[in-house]
Amino acid sequence: MSRNNPDTEVEDEKIAAVIERVLQAEQDKLHLKNPRGIRKDIEDIIREEVK
Repeated sequence: MSRNNPDTEVEDEKIAAVIERVLQAEQDKLHLKNPRGIRKDIEDIIREEVK
């Protein structure tokens, strides 16, 4: 995943880490009948990774 966008200050490795963690959080919720809280989980992941 290589991007040539000078406006982006986030490294590709950081983006990949966020994507991986979000996918894992979603996968963890798949087995639930009513997967509540995924939006908050995703927001928390992004906040943690972007710090």
